[in-house]
Amino acid sequence: MTRQMKTLNIALISGVLVLGACTNPNIEAAQKLDIRGSDARSEAAREYRRLAYFEDKVMWDKASAIAFSEKALAAADGRMTTETALDQTSDQPTPAEIADAYQALNRMMAAGADRVAPKATGQAMARLDCWKEQAREGDQPLDIGFCKDGFQNFAAETAATLQAAGKPVPSQITALKSFSVTFPLGSSMPSTGAQAVLDAAAAYARSGQHMRIVLGGHADKSGTASRNRDLSEARAERVAAMLRARGVSAGQISTIGFGETYPRIMTPDGQRSSENRRVEIVIGPDRVL
Repeated sequence: MTRQMKTLNIALISGVLVLGACTNPNIEAAQKLDIRGSDARSEAAREYRRLAYFEDKVMWDKASAIAFSEKALAAADGRMTTETALDQTSDQPTPAEIADAYQALNRMMAAGADRVAPKATGQAMARLDCWKEQAREGDQPLDIGFCKDGFQNFAAETAATLQAAGKPVPSQITALKSFSVTFPLGSSMPSTGAQAVLDAAAAYARSGQHMRIVLGGHADKSGTASRNRDLSEARAERVAAMLRARGVSAGQISTIGFGETYPRIMTPDGQRSSENRRVEIVIGPDRVL
């Protein structure tokens, strides 16, 4: 090897070492974030920070580490948005499957997903950005699978909780089946006729593997907001017990009380409504991590 070639090789190696040793202020700032909230933005910030650390320390991918760090800082600062104008004319257009996923997540966000299911929504957003990043790089199928599967599972959980609140969900997220039972005024015992609905719901839950049930309890506006929240939670717990009695595993069931927040029919404050006194039973694939 000539002296000139040795000199060139030493220069190249030195350049690589210097580049690898370089730090970025955004990466450092993201890793120092003290994230304590339980809202969707805090959850997304935590996942972006974890992704940035992985890209920086494990994959040695500074560009991705910086991108995720910037997202972590923005989310921690309350600035969390999903992509709305994906560039499909660039040299690396966003795959149609991912573009559709952004569209579906935007629709769920518009329906209030970040309020109804903050943890799952925050994770879904971060995992979707991760999926896009890894898909564009295209050389790490395991990483692509981690991000894609994570998004799909958290998006399914978000959709199920949204539907349990009585909100519409995008059909492309997951196949969800819903049942509903109503309640007499002031009661946590379902109305006459609920037995057949619960039989059908339990049979469906037992019909496939890895099925998850979200029970969303609701109340009308005939009582105080605090009383209606307690009543909605009691209704969801009652339905959970009735499903367990029908052979559904307790580990499959999640309950949430929405109070009078998400009525099926809009009514003035204080008005009774039998359709709003209900539990929404939403059944779909379990989230597997």
